Amino acid sequence: MDKKKEIERHQLIKFISNSELKLRVSNIIDFETPDFILDIDGLKVSLEHTRLINPKLKQLESYREKIINNALKLFREKYDDELYVLMTFNNIKLKSGLKAEMEYSIEVFKLVETIYLNNKNFEFDISSKFLDSKVSNLIDSFSISNTRKFENWQHFGAYLVERVNIEWLQTIISKKEKNIKKYPEEYDENWLLLVSDFGTKASTHDFEHSDFDKLESNFDRVYIYNYMPDAYMRIA
Repeated sequence: MDKKKEIERHQLIKFISNSELKLRVSNIIDFETPDFILDIDGLKVSLEHTRLINPKLKQLESYREKIINNALKLFREKYDDELYVLMTFNNIKLKSGLKAEMEYSIEVFKLVETIYLNNKNFEFDISSKFLDSKVSNLIDSFSISNTRKFENWQHFGAYLVERVNIEWLQTIISKKEKNIKKYPEEYDENWLLLVSDFGTKASTHDFEHSDFDKLESNFDRVYIYNYMPDAYMRIA
């Protein structure tokens, strides 16, 4: 099973295991079109799976992750120690291009290296939470430790959750329902599962007060599943 399918299946199982749904699922078959075939209460149900990811925010998150990963690579080239590094960037427009990417990466590396060299002979857990100002134009805050006994470098930070765009949601639904005509056989019901909120800003949306009545769909059921809080809503 490839990684994408493994993630989809894991999210599906978590969704159908929600106790409030009260779904009696006796079988799950991995498929391509549809993504899954389920036996639910004696019904043969097709299920399309889609993760709700804002493409613009995903691109920004990927760039930030690349900067952190580059900094980690620079650190590994010089030192063997495993550090736990959390870094929050300021909400600025990052320059594009390899030169800018490397400059950002070196800035993160130099900060970590300075703290590491000054404290490597001790157990340390150092953060910027008591600073009165931001660390730099790029870096808002950091937490660096050698006490966790495992290596983890990542960008991390709080963010405002934006209300989901109904037109964007309709586009995703319409694109997925085109697959129904491609199914090799008919099913008792056709479902669509839209998965949100699995740990990144790009996947987190505010659905409160959204007018789902504007949505149109050929699916018998459309669910939004908020993965982290294990909550769902049926929108069609």
